[in-house]
Amino acid sequence: MTTLPAPAAVKLLEGALQIDVPAGATIYRDEDEPQAIVVRSGLLRLYLRSADGRQVTIRYARAGEVLGLALVLGGPGPITIDALTDASVVALRIDELRALLMTDAAVARACAEELARQLFRAFDEIAEQAFESVRQRLARQLLNLAVPADDGTLIARVSQQELGDAIASAREVVARSLHELREAGLVATSREGVVLLDPIALSLETAEAAGTSHSQE
Repeated sequence: MTTLPAPAAVKLLEGALQIDVPAGATIYRDEDEPQAIVVRSGLLRLYLRSADGRQVTIRYARAGEVLGLALVLGGPGPITIDALTDASVVALRIDELRALLMTDAAVARACAEELARQLFRAFDEIAEQAFESVRQRLARQLLNLAVPADDGTLIARVSQQELGDAIASAREVVARSLHELREAGLVATSREGVVLLDPIALSLETAEAAGTSHSQE
């Protein structure tokens, strides 16, 4: 929240807690008490989970971004926040934030502006998932499916056919896009699945404009 007044920021950070989390760790579950966190480093994923275990990504968060603000204002929500890479976050004091919202108009305005930005980003996320290229959809799906392996690397244990089914594309097209990602040094493939060598760079693939497609259906 870059528009947060400096005195308010100092108050919030005075009692804030810095937390270092490993890749694969869950930072927030829907049954937890609401919290607002600022990402210092790493890549986080916020997603919804269905009753049968399926997931849909709402957004990814990188250094400098805020997560959980809507939870603080609206109460617990059915979301989960995981660390896709080793990450460091700052958990803000919820009581202090809520008090400032009630007494400081500038803080309330800054939070409203941040929530508006996040809402428009959610709109963009929906549009990207609907209109992005095969390579972008593939990158997104790999991030969605990746889990930490025993050695700490992220791996998506999925076949090319399963990837094609998931992103509504032919296996041959998925194979070409995977080859491009391998050539770029973003992934490696093995009999176990697809290893994500650079999750942060891979996540940036999903943020590119759909018109920059490297693969066509």
